[in-house]
Amino acid sequence: MKREEAKDFFNLVKYRDIEKSRKISVILMVCLSAMMFLITITALLFAYSVAIKPTPVIAFDKQGKRVVFSGNDILDNETNRVRIHRFLTEFIGKFEGVSPDIENNLKDAYNMLTPKFRQILLDKSVHSEKIDLWKNRNFETTFALTRLKILKGDFKAGSALTVEGIGEMDFHNAVDYSGDGETRRDYLWFSALLIVTPISLELSPDGLFVEFYAGRNFPDKRQLRAFLSENKKDYLLNDGNEVFE
Repeated sequence: MKREEAKDFFNLVKYRDIEKSRKISVILMVCLSAMMFLITITALLFAYSVAIKPTPVIAFDKQGKRVVFSGNDILDNETNRVRIHRFLTEFIGKFEGVSPDIENNLKDAYNMLTPKFRQILLDKSVHSEKIDLWKNRNFETTFALTRLKILKGDFKAGSALTVEGIGEMDFHNAVDYSGDGETRRDYLWFSALLIVTPISLELSPDGLFVEFYAGRNFPDKRQLRAFLSENKKDYLLNDGNEVFE
């Protein structure tokens, strides 16, 4: 009888040891899982914080030293003639031109306007018929600015620039199925009032917004020349290469 009791006693002790070991194992597994979860969450938050940061851009200052800045940084507090030329070429190409993707092109052009001028054009529905006419059609244009005259203003942020110029608008098929490459060229006169802002990747990479714009197309150079001469704009009729004055 004593032998049986001893056996039961040792079985009970063994069972208790097993249960104790099992509980310890469970606690360790729970702690390990919690630690892995926290590490995963921390890694995800770190990756997200890196992803939402603006991509740094490397440029060079006037002394040739490397300068690193993000999209929220101000690159410069004044614009220049090259930026004005690039800005107007892109703006007029999208604002006056056509393409199968004309709706998105006009959205880009409207984002280059001041809020006041943008709202005026939206209220007047200036481009609604143009979008309906050219959207998804096999026509597109390419604009080249050939004369640019800065009439008034300076390049510093906060100032206004009155500019005027002429350019060439080439019409052609977006996809040339025939291979003929046929084009038509119009000549364009424009006048614009530009607002100079600090140059930044976040606000405006050229530091410019359009406060006012007017343009007029001509089917040939003779009609353009007649218009310019009649309106005393002979300063845009200089022969030779592109003019930056």
